Amino acid sequence: MSASLALFHPLVRRWFEETLGPPTDVQERSWPRIAAGEHLLVSAPTGTGKTLTAFLWALNQLMTGAWVGGEARVLYVSPLKALNNDIERNLLSPLSQLEAAFEAAGEAHEPVRVMTRSGDTPSRDRQRMVRRPPEILITTPESLNILLTSQGGRSMLRGLETVIFDEIHAAAGSKRGTHWVTAVDRLVPLSGEFQRLALSATARPLATIARFVGGYVMQPLDEHAREAEYRPRPVEIVTSERTKRYALAVETSGPQLADTTAPLAAEPGEDAWETLARELRAVVEGNRSTLIFANSRRTTERLTRLLNEAADDGVAYSHHGSLSRELRSVVEQRLKAGELRSIVATNSLELGIDIGALDEVVLVQTPPTVAAAIQRLGRAGHRVGETSKGRLYPLFERDLLIAAVVAKSVLEGAIEAVTPIEGALDVLAQVILSMTAAEPWEIDALYSFLRTSYPYHRLSRRQYDLVLEMLAGRFADTRVRQLAPRITIDRAAGTLQARPGAAWTVYMSGGTIPDRGYFSLRLADSLAKIGELDEEFVWERRLGDTFSLGAQNWQVRSITHSDVLVSPARRSAAMAPFWRADARNRGFFLSRRIGEFLRVAESLLAGTDGRERLHELLTAEHAMSAEAATRLVDLLERQRESTGIALPHRRHLVIEHAADATDQTGGRQLILHTGWGGRVNRPLAIAVAAAWSERSALPLAVEAENDCILIGLPEEVAVTELLEWVRPDNLETLLRSRLQRTGLFGGRFRENAGRALLLPRSDAKRRVPLWLTRERAKKLLEAVVGYEDFPVVVETWRTCLQDTFDLDAVKQVLDEIARGEIEISETTTSSPSPFAAGLVWQQTNRLMYEDDVPDADSGGISRTLLQELVF
Repeated sequence: MSASLALFHPLVRRWFEETLGPPTDVQERSWPRIAAGEHLLVSAPTGTGKTLTAFLWALNQLMTGAWVGGEARVLYVSPLKALNNDIERNLLSPLSQLEAAFEAAGEAHEPVRVMTRSGDTPSRDRQRMVRRPPEILITTPESLNILLTSQGGRSMLRGLETVIFDEIHAAAGSKRGTHWVTAVDRLVPLSGEFQRLALSATARPLATIARFVGGYVMQPLDEHAREAEYRPRPVEIVTSERTKRYALAVETSGPQLADTTAPLAAEPGEDAWETLARELRAVVEGNRSTLIFANSRRTTERLTRLLNEAADDGVAYSHHGSLSRELRSVVEQRLKAGELRSIVATNSLELGIDIGALDEVVLVQTPPTVAAAIQRLGRAGHRVGETSKGRLYPLFERDLLIAAVVAKSVLEGAIEAVTPIEGALDVLAQVILSMTAAEPWEIDALYSFLRTSYPYHRLSRRQYDLVLEMLAGRFADTRVRQLAPRITIDRAAGTLQARPGAAWTVYMSGGTIPDRGYFSLRLADSLAKIGELDEEFVWERRLGDTFSLGAQNWQVRSITHSDVLVSPARRSAAMAPFWRADARNRGFFLSRRIGEFLRVAESLLAGTDGRERLHELLTAEHAMSAEAATRLVDLLERQRESTGIALPHRRHLVIEHAADATDQTGGRQLILHTGWGGRVNRPLAIAVAAAWSERSALPLAVEAENDCILIGLPEEVAVTELLEWVRPDNLETLLRSRLQRTGLFGGRFRENAGRALLLPRSDAKRRVPLWLTRERAKKLLEAVVGYEDFPVVVETWRTCLQDTFDLDAVKQVLDEIARGEIEISETTTSSPSPFAAGLVWQQTNRLMYEDDVPDADSGGISRTLLQELVF
């Protein structure tokens, strides 16, 4: 008998053995620790039974009465609402089987109820669970924070035994993760200490994630202690010895690929999409069930339409965040039941939703990270010991290069590190408002308690006081309504409490996901919600227009302030909607691996039989088909031929002097082939522009993306001199002088002001247009720009310099250039080389952040505050 199963009730043990067989290695090692009450981070590949590992002991305790029922004992939190509904469904099945086993044996058992609480939960169900809480409550980070703001919600959470963090990697490195873990820490005063179980397949580094999940225990205050003392809450790490196996192939489709990184503008035409769709249809027809991933909602909708156009019956259905929950749920259930051949999805199905056995996963365009690729591929072969089968179809030439590196990284298990965000003042403002709306707090006690959360353990008293002052109305003299007092501070008593209406503000505008001002898409006859549309797409529509969404064509019948009313249209060629999104900044981890691959490729191509040797390497170690390998070798050789010098790589910076396609007078531009990723290239480009402005009154045009920096020089200057102007020791000064005047800063300020509840919604049912939110954010920034310590401006600096940029990597490459460890070569081309094509296309999209460019000039942000947070 399994030693771990011996811990369970005999009927639970028998059910498991008869239904599932022997435990997996991760279950065998986890259950004794779970039974002992230890906090755990369980890291194991998909298909190793992590979720049941976390739940089975709780089911055992609840059914046997070891934990008294009648109130919430287990809280399961995941970052995806669809995953929550899936967990509820999959818990009900084993629960009913266990109940039947107890009844068949004539043994009494306690009832166990499972319910989900999310933004989609009907109000009657919310009221019912407050009156009679379920033993197992399933929710999202946002809904948990709402529950903690209300008295009814708090009353449900006073008897918790276990809190489960599922897919912790998906949010740990974002402000959503900050919101999530602080909410869990806020449960301690309600429930006392409870067990924490975190689950992930791709969280790295494990020790950091374990500390993030655990937080800190505040030691009892000694009467002589000047401040609180803390000890880390110990979280043990359990990893699986099982290595995930992949059958992965990087393929190509047809004779043409797009020759830039532009996902739309530089496509070779509809023929290439048709060719890709034919290949995908063949894959789908060869499988029982296929899951196709794309990186954008527009690509998802386009592929769905093309896959279905040549079929008598729909073979593919869309699944993404802009489709209603009801439609997504139906699609999931139909695929699981074997009624659908394929789903085309974005990352909405990247996490572990159970959609049944999948024969194969197809990736259309390389996922943005290695971790995302592993999560997506892991959806196939999801059962214990199975191999995950997948194909990757790059969408454009540069994507071939990225695909080769990501494929090898997947096979090697090389995953990006997750860095939890610390000290986010915008989220802090929301948390404080929620906490003081629920009950009054002593000022000092609240500060001490907040520091029990990992993200705020190093929060300085000055930062805390600044947020309190903002919420208490210190900046109300600006006459901006959003800066009116939200809390009341009694200095004499040393207490604070939210003013009336604060809880409503949290309910209406809480959370950390920025509001994009989407229109609701509804049926004209019943007003049932179908999904959401980007406002720019809606602005371009007219009554009678037809578009496709979710494997169905729709005709526009009416457009109101908040809704687009449609009716089904007959099947015909129709456009796919688009949703605007910010550019993705590739991290230095993957960028470095791409640079190292290019160094190897250059050494091979420079030698005898280089083409053949590189082709062999790509097929042997990078999972590339012969055709894909040939295409990539062709691309690399064309790049070498175009520039006449070696490929840019990790130790070789190529500077290309090329004609400026936007200058009719024959002007020229510099293209720096860095390959360092957007988190390095973007701050470096801003710093170069700032250094230029110190020396010349002429404007410098600068563009940056993941692989290149483009500089339009208005006058001659030596490139080496230009690079010498930016150094590790003046990087902060240059960024301080320039960043706050960029659209990037304005966009981040808008998002942070929304998280700090300074741009609240007054009506949950009425859409706030994105253009209006932008204008409100600009006026707010203009009103406070004169203050050196306005918390949301300070937080915007921290967001840009720490979360958006990788300044450590910027300084590293600047040091390597200064020490001569990175060779610099210059070349002149008559037209941009193949590696530069994507950036040249991006020039036409230069106004991406234009609407967020601040109207106010740069303010005098406190340097000491900035150093406290970042440098």
